[in-house]
Amino acid sequence: MILSLPEADIPVTLVRRPRQSIGIRVCQGRVELIAHPAVPMSTLQAVLEKRREWIRQHWLEQQRRSAERAAQPFRLLLAGEPLEIAHVAGNRPAARQAGRTLQVAGVAEHERERLDATVAAWLRREAARRFPARLAELARLCRRQPASLALSSARTRWGSCSASGAIRLNWRLVQAPTDILDYVLAHELAHLVHMNHSAAFWSETERMFPHWRAARQWLKQHGDTLFAFG
Repeated sequence: MILSLPEADIPVTLVRRPRQSIGIRVCQGRVELIAHPAVPMSTLQAVLEKRREWIRQHWLEQQRRSAERAAQPFRLLLAGEPLEIAHVAGNRPAARQAGRTLQVAGVAEHERERLDATVAAWLRREAARRFPARLAELARLCRRQPASLALSSARTRWGSCSASGAIRLNWRLVQAPTDILDYVLAHELAHLVHMNHSAAFWSETERMFPHWRAARQWLKQHGDTLFAFG
């Protein structure tokens, strides 16, 4: 699906998922439309048309932020804290942390794509190292234990939880403050008890993470900044 705006044609990804309402999300220059499998395409087209100006304003704001980031110096965050990038000698692309500095070898300063890929690989390793401990900590509060944890590279979802108890977390969350990661973890753990977004689900989320509203708002406002790499 394509939504034509005065500025550009925006791709629309349709996600069919059991839910009562129709959801719309604008992320990374794309629109995600979430609806129950029974909702006909004619209804979805009507919703897109009705929300056209809302979508356009959010898309324009994201384009403005992207342009601002492109004009700014290279900036890296780990758990919400900045890291400086230092280029060091080396034959192959590699990265290692030394205090508040990420030392990147085998990549010249002007090779932005290689730098992004090297940093993204390091962030994924950090996510694999850090996420299990945070999950274990929050899972102590959960009424049902997760079956497994895996990393996700999804472009429009921060996490997911299957009926079997398998949890997937977007590795880009390793850049966000720890309480933002904890919110997403609590959200997915709550799905172990309620596979929906009912009032009972949000009550379960709040029991494990009382400040979920503020964290969800942070993701809405700043989540696109976590996609600078990869």
